[in-house]
Amino acid sequence: MKYITPNQLYDKFKHKEMLDISDLIRVIEDEFDVNVWIEEQIVDSLDIKSLAEDATLFQQIQQSRDDRKSDRVFEQQAGLDYLRKKTEVFEREQKV
Repeated sequence: MKYITPNQLYDKFKHKEMLDISDLIRVIEDEFDVNVWIEEQIVDSLDIKSLAEDATLFQQIQQSRDDRKSDRVFEQQAGLDYLRKKTEVFEREQKV
């Protein structure tokens, strides 16, 4: 069985800033002397009817709206700070 190492693969692409899937396919075809094709799967569009009937989804959306109105939505750093404080409080309570 023939294989290509990660270093060999890197050497083939190191001159490129961006890669497309076609670049990888081309290397596979050249290295292994095979033909590769990708079958495209057609994904059905969103099932709007199912979404419209999903009570849990509506509850999550409403909760999210309420959280935003009550300023319970955090940016990344604020969220981390909040979790740290909650963890510290929890750990202190466990030691008591």
